[in-house]
Amino acid sequence: MNKEVIKKLIKIEKLKYQVIKDILPEKALNRLNNFEKEIVSVIKDIAFESLRETSNEDEEVTRKEVKKIKVDFYN
Repeated sequence: MNKEVIKKLIKIEKLKYQVIKDILPEKALNRLNNFEKEIVSVIKDIAFESLRETSNEDEEVTRKEVKKIKVDFYN
């Protein structure tokens, strides 16, 4: 699909969502807003944990390097 069409479709969905939020009762709107905040927090935690795991894997790869040593058993 064309990028412009995709952008317009996303904009349409955002507007639909905003209309739904506008017609919700106050109590439901508050619950929805709290839910959105919690979801953003969870997504941030997942992203940070994923980055942390990736950096730990990189460190493990560098630690697993094999070093050749020479041992003299005759001394």
